[in-house]
Amino acid sequence: MQTAAAPNDRIPARHADGRRKAAILMLALGEDAAAKVCAGLDDRDITNLAIGFADLGRLDAREVERLIDEFAAHVSLSLAA
Repeated sequence: MQTAAAPNDRIPARHADGRRKAAILMLALGEDAAAKVCAGLDDRDITNLAIGFADLGRLDAREVERLIDEFAAHVSLSLAA
């Protein structure tokens, strides 16, 4: 007998990873800046972000630092283009 897949088992890894990254970045932004970002999101984006928060679990400081560095590099490249 097969068991039903958990909801996250059906989500492509890149989507789950993106949700996690978005949730971590929102936490890193702080409450005021995150609220401003959220004000510009649609319902689907808010739902995806909420799923990302729900799945976060325990965070490692090194993971947060790497993600902030990755985000900063993408922003720098976007501004240079």
